[in-house]
Amino acid sequence: MSAPQTATIDLHNTYPGGRGKAWLAWSMPALFFLYEFLIRVTPGVIEGTLQQEFDVTAGVIGFNMSLYYYAYAPMQLVVGVLLDRLGGRSPLAVASLVCAAGCLLFAVAGGIGGLGAARFLMGFGSAFAYVGTVYVATIWFPGRRIALLSGVTATLGMLGAISAEALLGVLLEAVTWRQAFDIFAGVAVLISLLMWLLIPRSPTWYLHQVEQARETHGAGLLSGMKCVLRSRQTWILAVVTALIYLPIGTFAALWGVRYLEEAMGFTPATAGPAVSMVFVGLAVVGPLVGWLSDRVGHRAIYLKVGTIVAFLSSGGLLLLPTGADWAVYTLLVLLGGSAGTIVVAFPLAMEHNPHHSRGIAMTFVNFLQMIFAGLGQWFVGLLLDAGSESKGGDQNLASGDFRQAFLILPVSLFVGAVIVFFLRDADHGPEEEAHSTSMPLAD
Repeated sequence: MSAPQTATIDLHNTYPGGRGKAWLAWSMPALFFLYEFLIRVTPGVIEGTLQQEFDVTAGVIGFNMSLYYYAYAPMQLVVGVLLDRLGGRSPLAVASLVCAAGCLLFAVAGGIGGLGAARFLMGFGSAFAYVGTVYVATIWFPGRRIALLSGVTATLGMLGAISAEALLGVLLEAVTWRQAFDIFAGVAVLISLLMWLLIPRSPTWYLHQVEQARETHGAGLLSGMKCVLRSRQTWILAVVTALIYLPIGTFAALWGVRYLEEAMGFTPATAGPAVSMVFVGLAVVGPLVGWLSDRVGHRAIYLKVGTIVAFLSSGGLLLLPTGADWAVYTLLVLLGGSAGTIVVAFPLAMEHNPHHSRGIAMTFVNFLQMIFAGLGQWFVGLLLDAGSESKGGDQNLASGDFRQAFLILPVSLFVGAVIVFFLRDADHGPEEEAHSTSMPLAD
């Protein structure tokens, strides 16, 4: 019997399964990422209501809401292994069901502990969304489009964040916040079904690449993790990415509305839309940086610029006087735009590591990113509680208390601005790497 015919394809410039299959495969997990970012930031919209209804301090709210990140972050290490071993379809479909369970628990929670457990489940399931979307894109899209797709995916997440306030505002006019989370649970079940039906299995030629990498670097379950942990550049990349993302996870996702109200004189009606400017900046800059990095074949330079802009923007927010509304809007857009540069971190992580550990490389970067975000939310809450205790337990915190708590942002980003200059592009960048493989014509 003759051997099956094969064809050599250029993975850097062509769609290995066809353009239609690529966009369909990407669109389902991308929809999941839009959804998970919406539920990620929604507690920031109702934070005041939750604190009042459950009669707890800012530190307690901060800790329990940050449990999302304490599930999300360590799960990244598991997500990478599962994606590399099982592909995208099954892990992503199950993850969406876990998000549904978290939303249901949030809706019925009778105490602050129940809210925390619900946030933990949401974070557990959400851990698969972004990296799963990018992982699917790396299989079905040309290599020259990966950073762009990473940026477009991030933009979808930002649309979820921007729409969170408006959507919840509309829902809360008709239903309670508990009923709103029941609705979010139903949406997650529908997304799970769509992903199971429409994300294709990993193709034979891709599995062949993975097997070749395992033969070279080791076939054990944790061999890919060992490659990632031994990569100095991956560690630098992960820390820098976490620091650039810190303003999103700490400021925009939870405490930003309160900061603008208390420190900058914004009203409750204007503070939410102002914070959404962070997500607008990220949504615009993310795809642009992804497209540029794919076109010129360099990644690290964008993270260097992003870290410096984030440092200057976060510092500027602390120095502005009350009433400088347009300057606040400008700095918030710049802060979000600087975070948009992290879209190149995920393709860069893959380029620094072999094929069988590329999913793990992406999730390791996301792991540190979420750990820092969770710690940031909690730490700001503790600093605000300290300001309250210094006034004998008075919950009416002054502008100076919020400015002092948010000093962690420029301080952290200054450290990031130093570390980032040790980051470099992979030796085999996107224009120089071998981007061809043999695949069965039947595929």
